[in-house]
Amino acid sequence: MLYSRAKMTKARPTIAEVARRAGVSPATVSRVLNGTARVSPEKVRAVLQAVEELGYAPSPLAQGLATGRSYAVGILLSDFASPFFGPILEALTLELEATPYRPIAVPGHWSLVRELEALEFLKAHRVEALVLLGTALDGEALGELGIPVLAFGQRVEGPKAWSLCLDNQQAAYEATRYLIDRGHTRIVHISSHRGGMDVRDRLLGYRKAMREAGLEARVVYGDLEEEGGYRAAAEAFRRYPDTTAIFAANDQTAFGARLYLYEQGLRVPEDVSLVGFDDIALSAYQIPPLTTVRQPIQDIGIALGRALRAVLAGEVPTLPRLELRLVERASVREVRA
Repeated sequence: MLYSRAKMTKARPTIAEVARRAGVSPATVSRVLNGTARVSPEKVRAVLQAVEELGYAPSPLAQGLATGRSYAVGILLSDFASPFFGPILEALTLELEATPYRPIAVPGHWSLVRELEALEFLKAHRVEALVLLGTALDGEALGELGIPVLAFGQRVEGPKAWSLCLDNQQAAYEATRYLIDRGHTRIVHISSHRGGMDVRDRLLGYRKAMREAGLEARVVYGDLEEEGGYRAAAEAFRRYPDTTAIFAANDQTAFGARLYLYEQGLRVPEDVSLVGFDDIALSAYQIPPLTTVRQPIQDIGIALGRALRAVLAGEVPTLPRLELRLVERASVREVRA
């Protein structure tokens, strides 16, 4: 027999049903659950037994209306479609499932103006904490929030602000050195004016490695997405036709550059070596598999979620030191003199 989804979905027990089962008034149930007044031991036992039998769980919305709290957590990220931020968002929100708090996630679409608009939206919904994932917001925009702020990919300051920052500059330096040590001297870095401190730090790491090796820095700019990587690679070869390697600011940029190289008849890695950053899931399934800097995406989301739970419990969060490391695959070859 087939059942509709509506018939198979059991409605949440109400406080009135708990009251009927316990033989008390709904007001008494509320007093027992909230601990707001003295109730006889017999009534407490009856209410708790009814709660257990019915599987009753207070609605966060109803709790919020009763206490003046929202039980909402704001999450502001650059883009919902991002294969990097998406898994972080999922791991973060899973950490909230055992709490009465629920997320309100809003994309900023890589625009500071839209991020500021999203911030106003979250403030209007009285979020009790805010998580920033790769935004461009600065301290001035966040200074008057009055709620805890957790940030990834940027530094925030204040008595209620904490940042999870990885050493992007050192990782980019090492990725560039990896290419130099394999004989590459004509290396293009595709950076971006989008993003925040992490993208800028990757550019600084690249420049440092090139400067120390006495090599010319060759920088073009994309938009951290595949189409931008394609266009930036085309610009790179117009400006630097003798390029032997590309270090992209993220994997999506590298994917776009790879398509441009393919259309130009340039083989990876035989003609041009390619290195990305992030190690998103598709990086290992490119042709050839992409050498890239791995960010511990799952660990980032879990760390932010646990820190958020601590903040909401009134505790000082502990953010771990997470490492970036180069993952060698098949998109880089050694250039012999």
